[in-house]
Amino acid sequence: MTTILNFLGDLRPGFVAHLGERLVEAICAETQRFADSAGIVAPVKTHSALLYLLIQGPASLVDIARSDGQSHQLVAARLAPLEKLGLVERIADPQDLRRKPYRLTATGKDEAEKVRAAVAAHAQAQRELARETGLDLVDVLDRALALQAQIRLSSHIARHHAPLSGAKP
Repeated sequence: MTTILNFLGDLRPGFVAHLGERLVEAICAETQRFADSAGIVAPVKTHSALLYLLIQGPASLVDIARSDGQSHQLVAARLAPLEKLGLVERIADPQDLRRKPYRLTATGKDEAEKVRAAVAAHAQAQRELARETGLDLVDVLDRALALQAQIRLSSHIARHHAPLSGAKP
């Protein structure tokens, strides 16, 4: 196996975000291949929004974003293909006419149930892989995210950085 960015040597840890993106891309590609073979039409990156609406019922973009700690723009980008596929629709809120929550269509409910079954299989596969490899990616990522929220990486980088002369501080 070729180590990604091996040419960087001691600088390689400075590209942890790049390596993380590679992992995300690889996992999403594998998961999308499975979803395609299972007849799931919703793109993999939209599955959490589908499941949110299945479990929680109609919700605004803000509600969905808040539940996942994501930006409104990202959630809107995830909901757009679901709308185009006819899996979600916006409805009027009788209590607040300015609010237009999303809800699953009948087709969307069927799709969300397929997604739920596929995600349950994926979760089981991840638990099995964690046992087999001794590396629980979910635990590692949870701990890394919690640590990142507590410690400012930029402060740590600054402690090790000697700016070039003439560079702005």
